[in-house]
Amino acid sequence: MKTVRIIKFILLGLLIVVAGLFLHYNLPRTEVVQITGTDVKRLDRQGQSKSPQTRDVRYINTVTRSGKVRVFRNEDTGWGWPPYLKFDSADQTAKAQTILQKPDNPWVRVRYYGWRIQVFSLFPNAISIKVVDKDYTHIPVFNIVFLALLSIGLFFLARLIRSLIRRI
Repeated sequence: MKTVRIIKFILLGLLIVVAGLFLHYNLPRTEVVQITGTDVKRLDRQGQSKSPQTRDVRYINTVTRSGKVRVFRNEDTGWGWPPYLKFDSADQTAKAQTILQKPDNPWVRVRYYGWRIQVFSLFPNAISIKVVDKDYTHIPVFNIVFLALLSIGLFFLARLIRSLIRRI
């Protein structure tokens, strides 16, 4: 009986880790940066018809307050996952280029999702750009409300499942 309990805890722990990674990747985050440049790269990938599919991917090069270089992908999400319904990557690139040309090179808040994984050449996708002060501190209200509602929903779901199990 003790082994079954250990296996349950291990599976529950794995489920929590996977759910946490899923939320960390998909929920929006912000970074205050200065834009240093923009770039467009043509990417080819093999489609189902064995013919290459070509697409242009925009990038926004930045530097953080601590001097760390960050690169953001600027690509439409369209109707796909995650559901940000972003259709304005060209406009975001134009906005970044306009900000870059200002003489004082202002600080911007980049809202993004995703991870930077250098081995796989993965970049976080920029959702929006907004000019802010260098000392700007972002409070992630959406994430707080979303996680609170998710926690409340999971709490009530767990209580419902427990009550159903006790009836059996």
